[in-house]
Amino acid sequence: MISNPFTSSTFESIWSKHFNDDKPLLSFKFIDGVKFLKYSKFGIYINAGRNLTKAIDYALNHEEEDYKGKTFLIYDVPTYFEVEEFNPPKSSGLKLKKMFQYQGFLMNISEFKDKDEYINAQFSSKNRREFRSNQRRLETCFNITYEFINEEISKAKFDKLFKQFHALLNVRFEDKQVNYHHLSQDKWAYYTELVFEMLKEKKASLLVIYNEDEPIGITLNFHTNHIVFEAITVFDPDYYKFSIGKTSIIKLLEWCFENDYNISDFSKGDFEYKHKWGNLAYDFDYHILYDSKSLRSILTSKYIESFYILKLYLRKKKVNELYRKYKYIFSRKKSKKDSQHSNFKITSAKEFDKKKYNLIDFYSKEHKFLLIFTYSFAFANSEPIKNIKIYKYKGAIESYIISGSKKSQHVVFS
Repeated sequence: MISNPFTSSTFESIWSKHFNDDKPLLSFKFIDGVKFLKYSKFGIYINAGRNLTKAIDYALNHEEEDYKGKTFLIYDVPTYFEVEEFNPPKSSGLKLKKMFQYQGFLMNISEFKDKDEYINAQFSSKNRREFRSNQRRLETCFNITYEFINEEISKAKFDKLFKQFHALLNVRFEDKQVNYHHLSQDKWAYYTELVFEMLKEKKASLLVIYNEDEPIGITLNFHTNHIVFEAITVFDPDYYKFSIGKTSIIKLLEWCFENDYNISDFSKGDFEYKHKWGNLAYDFDYHILYDSKSLRSILTSKYIESFYILKLYLRKKKVNELYRKYKYIFSRKKSKKDSQHSNFKITSAKEFDKKKYNLIDFYSKEHKFLLIFTYSFAFANSEPIKNIKIYKYKGAIESYIISGSKKSQHVVFS
């Protein structure tokens, strides 16, 4: 068994505080490494953390029999964790059902000497040039710094980071127009307390990319002694041209090699970048442990199995995606996202009459919608942001000039 952050006392106590009315969690002699809460009067017990863990492992003591008459559901057991083979004595009534629910992806870097060797094995020379170019342009255009926080920090610094983390996630999923359950008030309060405490134990980390002192990319990770689990990641969409996500993965790889971590686990969720960066796909199984000598336990296990088979079927049919979209629609605030600037035309502007334009502050709240155009212009021209000025046309047409040291661009909204 590993030193699992998702079965640590800190994780279990904070999760129980937020989602179990702070009731004591239950331990059983027949199983080590995981605690439970009683889920129903029918003798169903569910692991602490439920689906908010990233990986669970456990060990069985077949000499103990306190499973009798009960049914246990354990979420998110990765196949690469090498949970011991289920091999009870013939006299035991304990049985195990495994149900596939998700595919996971990870980077196993144990056989590589450094990040460059790993990236060379995964990507073509063209891709590698693109990675280097994007990072170089990001650092040319802005005053970029990187920080990997894997220790206790001040509450003031943590609160500032988590406030920005929440704000970036809100913008991200507002753009996607889907509901993101981690942003609910109860779950965000849970993450806020959990991460602050687990940083102290080096069981969590925050990878932060700053422009000046403003976080523009944040990744939350959890740690065992040799695995990093990527939990939540987000980037400021105004910087999308710079592919900050790829740079963050490279920075995480660097940290893993420098600190003797063997695996960087992207966890569940089937996204294109995980296929490209990961070199191992694995399964997330749900485990049902039940008493085959108890009719109630047998029937309960069949019910649980049928329920999650149905959920998997609906997930494959994308019903969960539709649910998240509809939940977003019905739960969104009355104030709609500004669509005034959704129609625009961009052309080059070799010359313009400055008398017809006013110089504006594109960082002001009024003109913040121009940031994505400004940063894209900076990317295209490798132009430091400090050299860029924006001019607004004085006439009735909403027209702007984005001007750099060598080139200019005309943006007109209709």
